[in-house]
Amino acid sequence: MMSHDICEIYCYDEEKVNRVKQQLSSISTQNMVKIFKALADDTRMKITLALYQEDELCVCDVANIIGSTVANASHHLRLLRNMGLAKY
Repeated sequence: MMSHDICEIYCYDEEKVNRVKQQLSSISTQNMVKIFKALADDTRMKITLALYQEDELCVCDVANIIGSTVANASHHLRLLRNMGLAKY
């Protein structure tokens, strides 16, 4: 039986590869990495989804939604704001 997840012969589409490499070189992937790291945290993802649903929530609302202290919610909101994922 042949496995379908590996290539039997190594070859690639040079035109496609060069096009994608050029496009990627103009994108700051480091900023994307920071955003994904921020959203990889379950609490911050919940806050982001809550803000997406309600558009505007105060820190007390957020604390109640995530079941934490106001200080903890504030910490997460500050990180999200610094990443450009939440507004003041």
